[in-house]
Amino acid sequence: MAANGGIAVVGDVTDPTTLTHAVDGCDVVVHLAQARGGPPEAARAVRVDGAAHLLRAATAARAHRFVVGSGYWVYRGGPGWLTEESPLEPIGLAAVNFETEQVARAAGARGAIEVLVVRPGMVYGNGSWFREMVEELRRGSHRFVGDGANRLSPVALEDLGEAYRVILDRGQSGATYLVVDDEPVATREFVDFVAHALRAPRPQGIPLVEAEREWGSEPARLSARDRGASNARLRSLGWVPRDPSFRGGVPPVIRSILGPTG
Repeated sequence: MAANGGIAVVGDVTDPTTLTHAVDGCDVVVHLAQARGGPPEAARAVRVDGAAHLLRAATAARAHRFVVGSGYWVYRGGPGWLTEESPLEPIGLAAVNFETEQVARAAGARGAIEVLVVRPGMVYGNGSWFREMVEELRRGSHRFVGDGANRLSPVALEDLGEAYRVILDRGQSGATYLVVDDEPVATREFVDFVAHALRAPRPQGIPLVEAEREWGSEPARLSARDRGASNARLRSLGWVPRDPSFRGGVPPVIRSILGPTG
């Protein structure tokens, strides 16, 4: 962060008293905090209550804009292209993210601050779910739901960062923006591509009922949904992905994960 000109400020979105200094002098506040693991109450405290606390602090600091980082998991999914107006059906953690969006939109409707929502697709980088998937593939333990024909919409981490910059600068108040690259891909094809790059065994799918039993009903159902998303609205702001396809973006990320001895 410091190398890129950032200044780290320690705070806790669940403790409003720590946020005043954190947002002091900020024109824009972006809410990306989340709780990994733990009970659902912890996720809601960080995402939903944290948004309310940040909004109050941002408004008091006279910030101009508040941006909620959410995800395209809030959509029902299905054949065709997902757009920002596609039908919603948030479940599990996606429901928590959607409630977070609603808390922010309510503040925007009161005119207290401009609110924008960002819904990324499957963000791949050296961390989070992608690193975990790489490790599972190398162990031969990675699984996906069904036959893997359902589409996902990837986006490189660096392209997501640039999308936030563009949205902060040029996004329309109250708008929602999907952030995905140009090429949705079937889950089966994506994991096979990563496995091939790793020289790992080809992963196998498991039936939905088995995934629900092992992972829980909501995570399994979310993983099984078809989400081929459009980035047309974001591109209308002038955003262009550096990696328009996972085919060019994934290999260098894999190299960064494996390191020189991988």
